[in-house]
Amino acid sequence: MAFTRPFVSILVLLGAASCQSPVPQPVAFNHLKHTKDLGLECQLCHQHVNTGAHAGLPDAATCRLCHQAEQGTSPEAARVTALLTGGDPLRFNKLFRLPLHVYYSHRRHVGIAHLECRSCHGDMAATQRPPGQPLVRITMNLCLDCHRAKGQSLDCVSCHR
Repeated sequence: MAFTRPFVSILVLLGAASCQSPVPQPVAFNHLKHTKDLGLECQLCHQHVNTGAHAGLPDAATCRLCHQAEQGTSPEAARVTALLTGGDPLRFNKLFRLPLHVYYSHRRHVGIAHLECRSCHGDMAATQRPPGQPLVRITMNLCLDCHRAKGQSLDCVSCHR
């Protein structure tokens, strides 16, 4: 039986999604501590969330803004300072990945449309440890439902390359 290209692509994507392994992070970052307790905004660490296609992930320089000296009393806070003073680049790994044929711009959705991060990422701000997998499964239906609710384009080429 011969499969058409779109059908095979769907099978590959479904297979990749179902075999997703947990995404490791360099430190057990506590979003709750930084967002709720300290009142920091997402764009402090995700510097391109309002202006770029990708929000960006914090790097060692961003973490050093506060963690050149030990902050708080937790062992993980001490570990962050030790890593940074030791020259560790502290590279966080991307948790959310869209298929290559999908175009998404944080600038359009957050910077212009003013969607809250939780619309697509769930309540990441309330997590005390990095989740191993996305809190929300981003699907085409999730996007289409939002576009319909907000009266936005449903034209395929708006999001698909």
